[in-house]
Amino acid sequence: MLSSVEFKNDRPYISIDGTSHYPLAYTTYFEECGEFSDFIKAGYKMFFINVSFTTLPINNVSRFSPFLTGIFEGDEPDYGEFDGVVHGILAECPDALIFPRINVAMPRKWIAKNTDECVQTPSGLREALWSEKYFNDGAELLATLLSHIRSADYSHRISGYQICGGTTQEWMHPDMAGSFSEKGLEKFRHWMKERYNADYVPPITKEDLFKVGYNETVSCYGEFCCEVAANAVEHFCKVTKSLINNEQVVGAFYGYNAFVNDPLLGLAGLRHIIDSPYIDFFSSPCCYDCTRELGVDWGDMITERSLRLHNKLYFVECDIRTHLTKMMQESRPGTFEGNYFNLKNAEGKRTVWGGPDTLEESLSAVHKAFAHQLTHFSGIWWFDMWGGWYHHDSIMLEMIKMKNIAEGSKDKEGEYPRAETVVFIDERAYYNNPRCTDVACSVNNIRVAMGNTGIPFDLCMTEDAERVIDKYKVAIFTTPLPSERGKMAMELCDKYNIPHLFPEGDKIHISTPELREYLVSNGVHCYNDGNNVVYCGGGYVGIHTKNAGQVEIKLPRKYRVKPLLGIKLDEQETDVISLYMNKHETALFELI
Repeated sequence: MLSSVEFKNDRPYISIDGTSHYPLAYTTYFEECGEFSDFIKAGYKMFFINVSFTTLPINNVSRFSPFLTGIFEGDEPDYGEFDGVVHGILAECPDALIFPRINVAMPRKWIAKNTDECVQTPSGLREALWSEKYFNDGAELLATLLSHIRSADYSHRISGYQICGGTTQEWMHPDMAGSFSEKGLEKFRHWMKERYNADYVPPITKEDLFKVGYNETVSCYGEFCCEVAANAVEHFCKVTKSLINNEQVVGAFYGYNAFVNDPLLGLAGLRHIIDSPYIDFFSSPCCYDCTRELGVDWGDMITERSLRLHNKLYFVECDIRTHLTKMMQESRPGTFEGNYFNLKNAEGKRTVWGGPDTLEESLSAVHKAFAHQLTHFSGIWWFDMWGGWYHHDSIMLEMIKMKNIAEGSKDKEGEYPRAETVVFIDERAYYNNPRCTDVACSVNNIRVAMGNTGIPFDLCMTEDAERVIDKYKVAIFTTPLPSERGKMAMELCDKYNIPHLFPEGDKIHISTPELREYLVSNGVHCYNDGNNVVYCGGGYVGIHTKNAGQVEIKLPRKYRVKPLLGIKLDEQETDVISLYMNKHETALFELI
């Protein structure tokens, strides 16, 4: 089976044996609780299936592991868990498109033999992302697994691969501190010599990493952390591409540069690998802003506009909680001790692990995630994390509707009406931030505030400014301490007479009203001025409300407006959609 990423009318598709498939998928951590049957009946054919080298935790803080079997934990490889899930899906859906989601984390016996290639975490030693032995030995295990998959009786249904590693499988350093160790510092000093011709590097301790303020050596170490993590992602994707003869798509979680701005985690190295021929798609969850409460935007973690510029698919993991979401301990009793995944905190407030209280709010949450990704030209997989989150007739009916909308968008041309605002993300600026200060929060603060302006926007890396700047009316910068590339992007704004705003000096927090006023005063169209969330692009417009009341969506010109999701309204030709909406309700319209 041959597969590749392709774009038609700016929309992403995965071409499989010459047929274009809109990237819509389903997955779960707990297959025995999952709802593969529900999604198969709803017409879904694309499934991500988890498989791991080890049962060691994916989260070294919570010590949680979703895997019942680690393939390489015993004397002989054990493929039974993975094979069983694949066979179960194919029994119901013989033409399913299977994407193994491979956790390239080393088994216990390797950790015990290679302690000097590991770093200490709260749950014990784990492989360091700078370890060449991890690269080499991990590649051998990966080759063994891929050989099994490609020779199995289901090999003709394997459509691509997602390569995972590090903390939570998202290629964060296992210790969340740059794989810090003495051997790691040796590699850092060697890197400093190669990169900056530094003959002497001041010593740093792990405590130095978390001190308040700016430390030049710690800043350089952060840059090293991100490059190391990016290299690890590219290495294992390259190995995979080679082992499958470059015949299928390969992707990874990585590049959360619009959400995670601590370089020690390693996620701000997207610029190193965004053009890699070995990586076809980058993934992240929807942002966890405000513990995923309703009434606010759940933005993108990655600069989605830059991914499209570089012909990469953004495949978004929509792990949307619902009223059916239970504690993880309830879904798989006896396999996890602790209270890390509580639905409510000690004060009785909902945590990020809890879902809405009602079916109606659950439907709104699912609609909101879909509207965002549809209008931002992204792929979606519904991540039913503990299983059973979407097991409701009403929810599955909406899953069918959303699938039909996405697949029916193929012939719609262009980005109309497109975003008139670009928000620039400056990865290298994160190395300038004084540690543990409000400066490091500026990116999230501005992105969240922008999401509630009622004004659509694109996220783009500063390195791509020259390719896009003339397509926008206004640019927003997100850090008070820009890198040289950030300064160059601002100079480009001046060159093209593009008004631009950035958080100068103490003005780190720019509010939603301030952003809206600035954008509107510079000619940007505002779709709604009621602090509601508006998504617009590709011939669609969506709105998610903060409060109940009469709502107006002001379009740039007249369109034939066709209601699609979440609301009943007559089809009409208009430039103002006027309707009453409940609190936290979501509506999606097609613009023709």
